[in-house]
Amino acid sequence: MTGLREKVEGGKRAGGRIRIMLPLGTAGAWLRRAGVSGQILSLIIVIAIFAIGTRGRFLSPANLQVILSLAAIPTIIAVGVHQVVVLGGIDLSVEGVVALCVVFVGLLLRNKFNANDVGLWILPITLGLGGVAGFVSGICNTKLRIPSFIGTLGMSWILWGLAVFVSRGQTVALLDTRFQELVTGTVFGIPLIALIALALVVFLQIIQDRTRFGRYLYAIGGDEVLARQAGVNVTRIKIVVFTLAGFFYGLAALFLSTRLGSSQAITGNNLLFPAVTAVAVGGVALTGGIGGAKNAALGALIVTALNDGLILLNVNPYAQEAVNGVVLVAAVALTIDRRKLGFIK
Repeated sequence: MTGLREKVEGGKRAGGRIRIMLPLGTAGAWLRRAGVSGQILSLIIVIAIFAIGTRGRFLSPANLQVILSLAAIPTIIAVGVHQVVVLGGIDLSVEGVVALCVVFVGLLLRNKFNANDVGLWILPITLGLGGVAGFVSGICNTKLRIPSFIGTLGMSWILWGLAVFVSRGQTVALLDTRFQELVTGTVFGIPLIALIALALVVFLQIIQDRTRFGRYLYAIGGDEVLARQAGVNVTRIKIVVFTLAGFFYGLAALFLSTRLGSSQAITGNNLLFPAVTAVAVGGVALTGGIGGAKNAALGALIVTALNDGLILLNVNPYAQEAVNGVVLVAAVALTIDRRKLGFIK
């Protein structure tokens, strides 16, 4: 009460107008500083449109639980992709990395194809596979000087071919249910996998905001030449970022295969476009230096909510793809920093 009285008296002395800082104003200021006010507004608009269009079904507890559950794995993938984008590059190896990791999950966990069962060791194995793939992509980009677009695209096809070769194109049914509990379980009605994704987002965002590594990440994305001149080890940071992205892809692959209860190389198909769309919709500039884990997570949530609403409205699946394409183009048009582009080609 004393603090409030002092604010009131100070306002009177300033000219008779009393200004009280409301929590809403504080929250708005924080959102502007965080760079996610536009994404929050977009999410609210999507929710409002589909809540009205579906006569409330969109906001039912069951559907909200579905949205959170479905958004978790795309969030993990998008958070991995966005790190490379913040650097000013692009990572197209997502589908190949996930395909290979999924195949190894199927062959190493208890299954109907062989007698293998590595148990919980599958977690470091899949993370390691994804990390090695990301490390190789980073080496190609930094040491061989191959543009990230070409290097990661080639890596995706290499890993996809290896996944098909190892699995012989077969589907392996999983018998292990330990990780399925992480994917299907809930805590106070909230999907456990959504809480895991949230924890990863918060952890990475803290690293980006509070550590030297995070500052270097944005410095390289803002101006790589200037970052080198300032003494930043650009090569090391890039390799670490690609490797971290691979870790996220490996974790997503583990959750995907255990959710499906089976393993096959095609599980990695059609994951890249939603991830890139989520990154762009979240406000991560494709020219680098702008955005964060929170942006990628919000983008994934917006895209998932949008697709869920279209399904509830019985929109034709092909029309849904068209809508996603429009959203991607619009997001890039709104977030791209044209000051960094001398010309478009």
